[in-house]
Amino acid sequence: MKGKTLLIVSALVSMALVACNNTGNNSESKNSSTNTSTTSQTSETQWDGKTNDDFEKAKITYTKGGVEKPLNRNTIYTNAGSPHVDGYHIGEAAEIHAMVVPFGFTDTSLQSRQTTENIARFKTCFFGTNEEIQSKGGLYSLAGFYQQSSYGHSNFQGEVLPAWCVYNGTTSQFQSASGGSAGVFAANYARNWYVSEYAKENHGALGADAHPITWYDVNNDGYIDLMWVVYSNGYKSGTDWWAYVTYTSNKADKATPAVKTLAWASMLFLENGYAGYDTHTFIHETGHTYGLDDYYDYNDQWAPMGGVDYMDHNLGDHSMFSKFTLGWTQPLVVDDSALITLRPGTTTGDCFLLPSPGYNGTAFDEYMMVELMAPVGLARQDYMNGYQSTSGFTQPGIRITHVDNRVELNSHDVPLTDNPEDAIDVRIGNSYMGRSGVKGDGDYWTHQDGTRTSYSQFSIMEANCDQEKNWTTSSTYNASNASLFKKGGFFNLKSNWGWAKTFMPSKTNLWNKAKTTTGWTGKDTQTYTIDETCTFNYSLKVISIEPDETYGYIAKVEVTANAY
Repeated sequence: MKGKTLLIVSALVSMALVACNNTGNNSESKNSSTNTSTTSQTSETQWDGKTNDDFEKAKITYTKGGVEKPLNRNTIYTNAGSPHVDGYHIGEAAEIHAMVVPFGFTDTSLQSRQTTENIARFKTCFFGTNEEIQSKGGLYSLAGFYQQSSYGHSNFQGEVLPAWCVYNGTTSQFQSASGGSAGVFAANYARNWYVSEYAKENHGALGADAHPITWYDVNNDGYIDLMWVVYSNGYKSGTDWWAYVTYTSNKADKATPAVKTLAWASMLFLENGYAGYDTHTFIHETGHTYGLDDYYDYNDQWAPMGGVDYMDHNLGDHSMFSKFTLGWTQPLVVDDSALITLRPGTTTGDCFLLPSPGYNGTAFDEYMMVELMAPVGLARQDYMNGYQSTSGFTQPGIRITHVDNRVELNSHDVPLTDNPEDAIDVRIGNSYMGRSGVKGDGDYWTHQDGTRTSYSQFSIMEANCDQEKNWTTSSTYNASNASLFKKGGFFNLKSNWGWAKTFMPSKTNLWNKAKTTTGWTGKDTQTYTIDETCTFNYSLKVISIEPDETYGYIAKVEVTANAY
């Protein structure tokens, strides 16, 4: 958790890239990356080359044993033994039943918070309609946000327990007993309390209408789908009293489901604004329960997304990259010259990617993601007004991001891209030089002058590169309207296009996968080879971004393959 004018375009020669496996998928994602090549075409644009309809979508499923299965972030976590929220099903919405636990203590000072009125507030914040929470001064409930953000793919349901689960002791006694694992300790305590209360006449404090605990295990895997512990104590960064998502080492129990993935946060986060109905932190943390990573830097050295993302500074909506990894959208795989039409991603799921050589067709590889950002839909309020210390995109524009979401089979030495359905972890994070104690996550380029440049999982390729002030130089950097590509904006990684190369670890047009680590002699010492032919050789030009009565805005982007 972070506290923080149309141009006439001539036809281009069709030139396919080598070694790009852009196989598609017959399973359609509702409302995601729909074919829009005929939408809002104007008589001024002359184009007889490829358009949206000529490209396949990336894959969000895989087939094993003749059965088609979802391929998303939860797949990876499940392989590692820590299933997260199941956010995508084939052909139907993925339903979960979250158990939200109001968690209290015996401290006299906290009794005024541990009330039925606050339980009612939690119910509105988690499971009320957006209209209901807005009538009280809030913005979105968690259920309303994730229904909309997922384009209906995820059905976030559940119950706020009707009574406070009060720990038998004070906050100090609880902290001592938890041994530094406050969230896990509280979640296990709450689960056992639920079982005990349910066994009583009329289910004790839970009431006669309480659900059996198995109701909270929709997929019958022996784990509660998600436990959210909302504690009454205050919060402080760097302590047990903060907001985070973690998971336990509990074994599955189908008869009496155990806790695996859990979220932990103070009720006071709701009071950061919006008349006490501020759900931003809770939406962010719930993003983690689906399997999304933080996009800010734990080491406070840089800001790969410039703050503007829900998994960065709790702002707007989830990115198209995030939604791709969750199975909520299927980008077009644009591996040839084309004119691509985009509507705003936040409301439609429209986006496309430029694949790296040998692209495996899934979210779990390296590529450039292209999307139309605009202050519409879920993003409108935060983009127009900002949230806390971060401002959003108040004008429409094209955002280009570099993604390296390659995954690993069994260690941080062995990237696995051909069969991501078998992987157990993503290779790269967003912390400069890697997370503490994680060897592979600290992958980097060594340059001739001896300096090193760290990799990032997800980072913006800015349109306004200031060599002195950009996301690579400050952890508090805020991306702005100028970070987006506007009409006439041009992007490539040609050798003389120096500003754009600033954002690539290689400082050239080499993809990350051009470098293959062959071994480690220590956490910070690698042996490796570099394939100089593994280059990014696309050019992009924004032909137009026009107002549209239905979608707010529609953009056209010209892609030139093998541009140099």
